[in-house]
Amino acid sequence: MDDADALQLCLERDRLLSDPEFARSPIMCKLLRFLVDYKLSGNSVPLKSYIIATDALGRNENFDPKTDSYPRVQMVRLRRMLDNFYLRNGGENRLVIAPNQYAIALEPNRPSTVDTNDLMGESDDSEVRESAEFPPMDAMGEGRVLDHRRDARRPLARVLVGIILAMLTGAAAYLLWLDRDAGQDGREIAYPGVVLDLPTAAVGTREDELSESIGNHLVGRLKGFGGIRVFDIQAGPPERSGYLIKVRFLNPKADKVELRLLTRDSGEILWSTEIDTSNAATWKLELDRAIVSLVGNYGEIAQSELSKVGNDFSAGYPCLLQFDLYIRYREQEKLKPLRKCLRQSVKRFPNDAHLLSVAAFARNMAEQSEPDIRGKGLGMVLARKAEVIDHDSAAANFAIAQSAFFAGDCATGVAWGKKALALNPLNSRISGYLGLYMIACDLPEGESYAVRALEFDPNVDLTIAGAVAFQMLKRGDAVSARDLSARYMASSLRDEPALELTYILSSAMLKDLTEARRAWKILAERYGLSESAPPREVLSRWISSPVLLNEVMQLADQTGLFHQFPDNSKVKPSR
Repeated sequence: MDDADALQLCLERDRLLSDPEFARSPIMCKLLRFLVDYKLSGNSVPLKSYIIATDALGRNENFDPKTDSYPRVQMVRLRRMLDNFYLRNGGENRLVIAPNQYAIALEPNRPSTVDTNDLMGESDDSEVRESAEFPPMDAMGEGRVLDHRRDARRPLARVLVGIILAMLTGAAAYLLWLDRDAGQDGREIAYPGVVLDLPTAAVGTREDELSESIGNHLVGRLKGFGGIRVFDIQAGPPERSGYLIKVRFLNPKADKVELRLLTRDSGEILWSTEIDTSNAATWKLELDRAIVSLVGNYGEIAQSELSKVGNDFSAGYPCLLQFDLYIRYREQEKLKPLRKCLRQSVKRFPNDAHLLSVAAFARNMAEQSEPDIRGKGLGMVLARKAEVIDHDSAAANFAIAQSAFFAGDCATGVAWGKKALALNPLNSRISGYLGLYMIACDLPEGESYAVRALEFDPNVDLTIAGAVAFQMLKRGDAVSARDLSARYMASSLRDEPALELTYILSSAMLKDLTEARRAWKILAERYGLSESAPPREVLSRWISSPVLLNEVMQLADQTGLFHQFPDNSKVKPSR
C-alpha cells in the first residue's frame, strides 16, 4: 500500500473502533485491529483460520481449524458489523472482507452495493454458503447511533417534526401499515412512456452536434424521474409510449429550438416552449427548467394523466398520482382510499423500486406522527429494498436518506440525500426536503437546497414553501417571508395553513396588523372558532408539537398581534 492508502485504512479503522456498536464488542475490535495491522505489514502470506484463532482471537496453539469453526463464525459477524456501520454512516471509502477470505481491504464506498436482505429476514447467497456449516447467528439489527456529533433529537423535534408534520393539516394522514405478507402477479406498473423525436442534420455539422447534445441531456435527465419510461422513437412500443417530446430547430442557424409535448395517439399539442441555444452556458439550464415543467411531480404529463384517472385510486400508477396530489394539498377525504391503494400497490407490485420509495416516504412520515405505530423501522426496510432493486433510483436513495434523518442520523442522511440529488438534480421534492432535514440537523446550508427547489420548480410541495418562509421569519426577514407566502398562497388551489400562518406573522411583524388580523379571522373561522378565541387553541387544531407551538407564539408575541386576546394566549414555558 502507498502512504495515502495506508493512512486512509487507519482512519477507517479508527472510525469503526469509535462506533458504539464496536465499542460494545471487544472481540470484534481486536479482530479488526489484527486484520488492519496485518494488511499494513505488507505480509503477502494469505491468512488462515489457525492464525486468526491464535493471534487475533486468543485461542491456544492446540487449536484445530478442522473441528472448530470459531474464526469463520467471527468473520461472518465482522462482515455484518461492517455492512451495518457503512449503511448507517456512509463515507467515501469503506473496509471490506470478501466472502471465504480473511484479508481486509480498502475500497470506495458504493452504497448501492450494500446488501440489506438481512433487514428483510433473508441472507445473500455468498453468506449462506460461507456460514452453512456454522451454528445459526442472530441477524444484526440496524442499530441507531446517537453520539454528541450526530444526536439530532432536539433539532429534529423542533424543526422536522414541527415544521414538516405539525404545520401540516392532518399529520396523521400519513398513518400507513404495509402488509409484506402479500401475493404478487408479476405485472409491471403501467408508467406513461415518453418517446423523443430529435431533429436530424448532416453528420459533423453544428446542428448535428447540437441535436445529439440535446438528446443526451434529455435522456439523462428524464431517466432520473422514476414515474416515466423513456423510449427511442424507433423502438418505443406504442402501447407504453403515450407521449412524444418533439424537438425542432426554429431557424437555419439552429440558435433557437422548440420543444413540444404531444400525445402519441392523437398528436394533440399539450405544451410547448422555445429555448435559445446560441448561449452554450445557459441553454442547458433552460432545458432543465423545461424538463421539470414536463415530468416533475406536478408537471404537464402528471396533469394530463390525472385528467384521465380523475378520482381513481387503483393500485399502481393511479395510486402514485393520487399520493403526489395528496402530499401537495392534504385533502383529508382522500386519506382512506389512499391508504388502501398504497397497501394494494405494494402487494401487487412488490419489486417496483419507485413504488417502494413512495411507500417508504409515507411510512417514515407515519412513524414520526404516530410514535406507537406497529413495525417500527419499516420505512428503512422498504427504502433499502427499493435501492437494492434499482441502485440508480433517486427516489430510493432519498427514501434511505429520509429514514436515516428520522432515526437521528444526520451524517448518513446527508450522504444518501446528496447521492439522490446527484442522480436527479431536478427533483424539487428531493432538493426541498433534503434542505429541510439539513436545517433540522443544524446545518445552515440546508436552506440553499430548499430555496433551490422553490426557484427551479413553481409547483414545489407547499410544505417546502411554508417551511422556508418560516425560516425567513425566524431570522427576521419578514418582507421575504410575506412575499413567498403570498405567492404560493395565490398559486394554490386549496388552503394551506402553514403558508397562511407565515403570511399572518410576517404581516404583523411589518406592522400591518389590520391585514394580519383579517387573515387570522379567516384561519380561525375555518376551524370553527372566532377570531377572539385564544390563539393557542386555534393553532393547536393543526400544530401538534408543543415546541413549535411555543415558537409560533413567541414570534406572535413580539409582533403584538394577539395582545388584545385573553391572557391564556400568552406563551407558556417550553417543554
